[in-house]
Amino acid sequence: MQKEDAITLLKHDHAAVKKMFAREKEVTKQNGEKVHIFNEIKAALEVHAIIEEDIFYPAVKKARSEAVKDEVREGYEEHKQIKTLLAQIASITPSDETYAMKIKVLMEDVEHHVKDEEGEMFPDAKKFLGEVRLLELGVELAARKQQLEKQSAAAKPASATSSAHAAK
Repeated sequence: MQKEDAITLLKHDHAAVKKMFAREKEVTKQNGEKVHIFNEIKAALEVHAIIEEDIFYPAVKKARSEAVKDEVREGYEEHKQIKTLLAQIASITPSDETYAMKIKVLMEDVEHHVKDEEGEMFPDAKKFLGEVRLLELGVELAARKQQLEKQSAAAKPASATSSAHAAK
């Protein structure tokens, strides 16, 4: 298996979440399927935020450019907004009158965040960090991501989260 650099790995995460949002949009019934897809989105975004905040952002922030440091600070702030929305959505059911609106806002916030990262931060990271460091970071990100996904899978039985959410 070929190792991905940090930017490629993070872009793959972005694409995977985009597909999850598309699937969520296609589901018209307010049932367990929506909850299941939301739980997938939530888990993916939580893992993605952790690896960015713990590994990628600190590496990028070491650039001597104030503009790049501002991009990183903005990334942290956008993550806070997204985490707040995830918590709000997790506390309601798809039949709640605000559910669809909150999912839409979450999707828009994530799209904006992805656009900022892929359009500004990633090109700057490539310039300041270089190919070798990005490959090293890619290995670190992949290892941490795998660890977090294993912890997440071990922490909850197969359908515990979705059945608890659907029961609300």
